[in-house]
Amino acid sequence: MASANSEESLNAFFNSELSFTQTSLNKINDSFDESSGVLTRNEDNTVKIEIREPFKEIYFISNDGIEIHDLEFNQIKIINKMDLENNSMFNFINDGFSRESLNIKEIDDSNYLIEENNKSFYFEFINEKVLHIKYKDNMNIDNLIRFYKK
Repeated sequence: MASANSEESLNAFFNSELSFTQTSLNKINDSFDESSGVLTRNEDNTVKIEIREPFKEIYFISNDGIEIHDLEFNQIKIINKMDLENNSMFNFINDGFSRESLNIKEIDDSNYLIEENNKSFYFEFINEKVLHIKYKDNMNIDNLIRFYKK
């Protein structure tokens, strides 16, 4: 996906309704755990993430933080933004991508590396409708999120 620049490409992609799968390596069982769902950005710039598999959860992301609805146990948990200050994925989703606030390195027209909080996030556009993000989470577990534009 050739583009004018990385932050424009990433912001435009994440302004669409996206489905996704997240795969992480479970080192205890030596297996892969997978979840899937839909990410939607609302007109007021809040974000709704609906996890459909393996558990049913809904995340509402705003400038205030994250509100998590566990639909199977009928529970709601609220995490304030101050508690998420070093959570890079929250920042990407909530604030978007900006050269002023992020260290974005363009590898080529479709591959970018963002280093934040001593973590590396590798973004790869497979094509105009598919984006992969590879990173290690706060427990040093390898993750791959595949976003699909509808």
